[in-house]
Amino acid sequence: MWMKECLQVLGTGLISILVLFFLTRLSGKRQIAQMSTFDYVNSITIGSIAAELATDLEAWYRPLTALVLYGLATWAAHKAAEKSLAARTFISGQSSVLMENGTVYKSALKKAGIDINEFLGQARVAGYFDLNEVQTAVLETSGQISFLPKSQHRPATPQDLALRPQPASAWKDLILDGAVQRGNLRAAGRDEKWLRAMLEREGIGQTGEVFYAACDGGDGFFCCRKQ
Repeated sequence: MWMKECLQVLGTGLISILVLFFLTRLSGKRQIAQMSTFDYVNSITIGSIAAELATDLEAWYRPLTALVLYGLATWAAHKAAEKSLAARTFISGQSSVLMENGTVYKSALKKAGIDINEFLGQARVAGYFDLNEVQTAVLETSGQISFLPKSQHRPATPQDLALRPQPASAWKDLILDGAVQRGNLRAAGRDEKWLRAMLEREGIGQTGEVFYAACDGGDGFFCCRKQ
């Protein structure tokens, strides 16, 4: 008897995992910090239903139906937000200005449910211990606060210093745990002869000795051995 129930749990658990996998693929690749309140609550509900589906042996189709319903509701909300500004505002809300020109708006903090200590804490996390350095603070729909520094307190840029640095380029992984990524090597405009020469320069004879190696579009190269 218990063996039969265990097999049923394995079957319903597998169904639960597969449905969750497809539902998460539908919802995109947003991180938790990018979720709206609706997304967050819905994800918790979906997880609870999935757990119930894995253990409900008598009427497993009921939580399965609810799981699909909540997943489709989340997907429909995302699509509506993509196509309609009004729907996006209704589902995700709007960003709001919490501070500007030296004034912290108490009414905006109260409306957002944020007290002054939390606001100051997020300012310190962003690197602003002195609010005199902040021009504007905006509460994003994700719940994070963006800080715009005053022009005299922002980091200097090459343009400010009248410099012309070399164009930046993305780094490409060439070796991962001893395996040469030949597609990336070709995309970087290099070949294995060049790679071996660079490794020899670092005192490495075999690609199998390398844990990680990468290069940029210029002269940049990095590698480290397996430990």
